[in-house]
Amino acid sequence: MLGAIIGDIVGSIYEFDNIKKKDFPFITDKSSYTDDSIMTIAVAEWLLTDNEHTHEALENVMVRYADKYKFPMGGYGGGFAQWLFRPERLIDYKTGEIAGKRVPYNSWGNGSAMRISAVGWKFRTLEDTEKVAAISASITHDHPEGIKGAQATAAAIFLARTGRTKQEIKDYIETRFGYDLSVHTDELRKTYGWEDSCQGTVPPAIRAFLDSTDFEDAVRIAVSLGGDSDTLACITGGIAEAYYQHIPDTIQRQAVEKLPAEFLIVMDYFKQGSFYQQMSPREVMGRADSAVERRYTPEHIKELKEGEVFVFGSNLDGAHGGGAAAAAVRYFGAVWGQGVGMQGQSYAIPTMHGGVDVIKPYVDEFIQYAKEHPELTFLVTRIGCGIAGFRDAEIAPLFAPSLNLENVILPKSFVENII
Repeated sequence: MLGAIIGDIVGSIYEFDNIKKKDFPFITDKSSYTDDSIMTIAVAEWLLTDNEHTHEALENVMVRYADKYKFPMGGYGGGFAQWLFRPERLIDYKTGEIAGKRVPYNSWGNGSAMRISAVGWKFRTLEDTEKVAAISASITHDHPEGIKGAQATAAAIFLARTGRTKQEIKDYIETRFGYDLSVHTDELRKTYGWEDSCQGTVPPAIRAFLDSTDFEDAVRIAVSLGGDSDTLACITGGIAEAYYQHIPDTIQRQAVEKLPAEFLIVMDYFKQGSFYQQMSPREVMGRADSAVERRYTPEHIKELKEGEVFVFGSNLDGAHGGGAAAAAVRYFGAVWGQGVGMQGQSYAIPTMHGGVDVIKPYVDEFIQYAKEHPELTFLVTRIGCGIAGFRDAEIAPLFAPSLNLENVILPKSFVENII
């Protein structure tokens, strides 16, 4: 699933500025996730929370994510945007009457295929994979081509993750769905242009995977074809990850840094509740480690390893007289009179001078510091939840962005409250 999201991020800056070669900047400062990633996460959450796989539950989660992330890079497609945000205007194409609610709109667009990667990882059989892929597609894209595109993508991921060869994957997709996968991408690149249909997007995306030598090469080929590059690369990346079962660590880190903590939490849980956890090498999500493997700050810390930093709640005067602050002075080099920042083998965050809103800038400053010092590991205590009198549920959300950082270790109560 991360492979699909990485493909989306890489292709995002080339969607409206196509580049017809494989040699291009892979992930840049301007690269970002788009609606493809948002809906990929939405489908993953649906699979985790609705064992019946109903349209009602899928609609709720898709609309909730769209309401929270209303303006992704590139926006939402026209028909899908109306389905999300202006359902009262939707017309039931079967009757020609205004539906007044969200109904499928007979789309064969590639949106059904770009959001499907989680389905390819979730189920034990190919039959179930294709069945649920059809359900996921048909809530909006109920045209046969829209359903077929989603099923073909999910099936390719299923076959790739279960050890089938590229030839076996090619033969199955061509036979089952009637797609022509015979044209090499070097030839496709010469004439391929803008396409937002499933039938015009899914076959080239699969062919990009077939012609690749590794994950990065697959995404580069997909983007280099042109057209709807983020969706092409999203589909290709999902299949390539399943087949190669390896994404270079540098690419993982660059991509994960661009994602909201909420996305990482869903991927975290999806990894545990699907066949995604069986990937080899096991750590496929870079900084988004499995919750089973996640480190938590110990309740009582009296010694630190080299490179570890004790993060404690302080006050602006630096009067470290009690609680974790006293321990910081006694064991870890905290400086009396210094209420903020790095000192010795500790880091102070003031919590005694106001409410959560005035604590937040100091937490943000700490998170930025942690990003700039990956060589250090920061053990965050339950700052503000002792003498300062705050509850975990009040302070923990301030640290949500640090879930992206593998060098920030949080108390278990903070992680549970964030999730």
